Amino acid sequence: MALGILCAYGVLSRLGRSRGLSPDRLANLVVLLVFSGLAGARLFFVAEHWPYFRAAPAAIVRIWEGGLMFYGSIIVAGLVLVAYCARARLRMLPLLDLFAVVVPVGQAFGRVGCFLNGCCYGRPADTWLSVRYPALSIPWHDQVNAGLLPAGAPASLPMLPSQLIEAAGCALLFLLLLWAYRRLNPAGVPVAEPPAPGARDPAGAALAIYLAGYGVLRFIVETLRSDERAHPFGGPFTISQAISLGALLLAAALFARVWLRNRPSARA
Repeated sequence: MALGILCAYGVLSRLGRSRGLSPDRLANLVVLLVFSGLAGARLFFVAEHWPYFRAAPAAIVRIWEGGLMFYGSIIVAGLVLVAYCARARLRMLPLLDLFAVVVPVGQAFGRVGCFLNGCCYGRPADTWLSVRYPALSIPWHDQVNAGLLPAGAPASLPMLPSQLIEAAGCALLFLLLLWAYRRLNPAGVPVAEPPAPGARDPAGAALAIYLAGYGVLRFIVETLRSDERAHPFGGPFTISQAISLGALLLAAALFARVWLRNRPSARA
């Protein structure tokens, strides 16, 4: 996760510098968003697994033992960024666009970490892509406790590497976003300033692409996972799938906004 944050910041600082944002402001924002994002990720994970934490409340603060929910990170960090823009009187959507480009970088690294840790694992499947986790790993323990494996088994059942599938999807989403952002926001054009009269305003486009792309990716990956997943209100979707559907609706609204603001009649 730390490698992901560093790589994302490297891309962010380069994109931001060429579009009129100072490195100091971006560095301060990254620190603020990293800490708020970690707090949000832990908060949502605790809410998702509340029966366990209600019985062991001291475990809530033991974040070093693992337990983060990515959507919680995005929601809380996004709200903090919106509040920062309002306080600093900065245009909100251009900054959200910029951060949306680099978020998949951190996600890709984070999911590789999930794979190495054994959490967020996929469902059993004997395919060319499947992997076996060693004895005493998280999937091995869960399968032994479920009666799917004998206690002396040297490895887990073959399982889909859902973490690596999501990591690959996030890497592809980053490449798409980087291409789209550079095309819509040429270097040398300050993103923090309002566009000139009659000029196109792509603010919100990159954010919409991210929300739509990751929303679809995460919804699909959720169907490949077999670790414990909470279903809000007993519905058919997991919490992450429900949030993914909300992200798709928000993406549609942003796409509509960008289209309406950039119609020839609207720019005239």
